[in-house]
Amino acid sequence: MNTEVEIAPYLEKLEQVIDPEHINRTSELQKRAFAFEPIDHIPTHIEYPISQDEWPSYTHQEFFDDPGKMLVYELGNVYAGAKLQDDRLYGIRANYGTGIVSSLFGCDTRTFDDTLPIGLHLSTDKLEAVLEAGVPDVHTGLCGRALQTVAYFRDALKPYPKLSKYIGSQLLDIQGPFDNATIIWGSELYLAVLDEPEKVSRLLDIVTQTIRNLVIEHRKIDGMSTTEHTGDWNWLGGLCIRNDSSINLSGNQYRELVKPCDTELLSRFGGWIHFCGKAHQWWEDLLDIPGLKGINPYQGEFYKLPDMYKKCKEAKVAIVQWTVPLDPESRDLVRTGLSRIAYAPDYETALKMKEQLYRTGHVDF
Repeated sequence: MNTEVEIAPYLEKLEQVIDPEHINRTSELQKRAFAFEPIDHIPTHIEYPISQDEWPSYTHQEFFDDPGKMLVYELGNVYAGAKLQDDRLYGIRANYGTGIVSSLFGCDTRTFDDTLPIGLHLSTDKLEAVLEAGVPDVHTGLCGRALQTVAYFRDALKPYPKLSKYIGSQLLDIQGPFDNATIIWGSELYLAVLDEPEKVSRLLDIVTQTIRNLVIEHRKIDGMSTTEHTGDWNWLGGLCIRNDSSINLSGNQYRELVKPCDTELLSRFGGWIHFCGKAHQWWEDLLDIPGLKGINPYQGEFYKLPDMYKKCKEAKVAIVQWTVPLDPESRDLVRTGLSRIAYAPDYETALKMKEQLYRTGHVDF
């Protein structure tokens, strides 16, 4: 694949920074935390800015157009983690946005400078053709290009022993069965849930089988396990299902339409479920899905952590990447079974937060 950027200097720089002993300690910390075993501090990713002089960044349009720039952009997170030595593990993905799976069904992609690309819904005629055609070839559309980028990334890291060993190949943004269905169908899908549930179920079945095929093909290309996601958080199974659009469904609609699809994927690969917004009507229904190892309620401000934590602990389902500070009650209660993402305005503040984390077990002051 062609690129305008010279990637070797950045790979060489990162090869020198990565510390295998730290990575092994962090992996063990995550493994124990997500199994609800005793740990000395909550695994925490401390996000902070890196200057352009230290590591380059690019607009989303720039790295969408150039796989070398995308690789350098993705490695920026690895560099920040290796420099700070916080509790993130390292993974890079072919980061083409939320429309990768939907592109397999003919959805166009819209790109932006300041955010990731999105997929655009199909016309009614094209939707009917998708329902008739069934499961597509995963090497078509934007997905085919993304899989080529997966191979390019692994080839680029091969000459560097530490990079190739310790930087994982994070799965493409596969979204989830229902989120992809809403991209393909558009917002009228919510009316179809009431008026044409059989068609909705048909589309969900097709998308679920497509995701299954894509996970398997992805791991054939990068040589990694179908049961490990290999991003910031490991030990959580093979894929992250996103259920952002499902927050618009009732509990019964989630249980009847979406949960069987999520169950099919998680029972095969294991994994965790992400959702933004308020999912109070169905999030507890996730906890008995076979293979579910974590949930990621990304807007923690909508939930009472002590209540959620107690239910998750009983089910042995970890809470992944909690986003909001913990109050004193929660800090006393939550000593394992959870990971955090926290934000610092600069490197010096990030170091102070890391000291607080190691001293008290939590990053929050």
